[in-house]
Amino acid sequence: MVTPQKQRNVWRTSIRSPIPPLFLLTLAAFSGCTTYSTVQIHEPLEHSKPYQVRIEGCTNRSDFKGSRDIAAEATRALHERIDDSGVFQVTPHAQYALTCDIERFQEGSAFKRWLAPGYGATQAEVVVMVWELPAQKVLATFRSEATVEVGGLYTIGADQYILGVAFDDIIKQLKAWATGENF
Repeated sequence: MVTPQKQRNVWRTSIRSPIPPLFLLTLAAFSGCTTYSTVQIHEPLEHSKPYQVRIEGCTNRSDFKGSRDIAAEATRALHERIDDSGVFQVTPHAQYALTCDIERFQEGSAFKRWLAPGYGATQAEVVVMVWELPAQKVLATFRSEATVEVGGLYTIGADQYILGVAFDDIIKQLKAWATGENF
């Protein structure tokens, strides 16, 4: 038979976690953001890498009326990710053009997400189209929806990175299409 003193000691040792708290916080931070993407391929790319592209400025088609210029933020985020892709080279007179539309943007609230999952969600939906010039022919359309629906303090600032998360998803799909990988 186990005495009450031994039970207390067993209980105290059983709540100690072998997993470091920092790992749990990191896991929680990355589990809060989800993405959903769709891809429509009309024609394959026919030239060799690196593909030369030009980036048209993003257009805000969302209902967002805040003080931020999310079209400029999105254009900057897309440009940075295209530069870092290793598959595309940005040039002003390229044969291919990338256009970008922000279909939805909602800043959300970490406090509201903490109160109830889904309440206060931060959302971004972006669409990138690849055009062949000068024919003005659409080769492919990439759409990504990124959402942070749950979480509290660790999701503060989600509105600052949500567009980048959506573009990361699109760049992954763009690279797979450009390199001929199955996606």
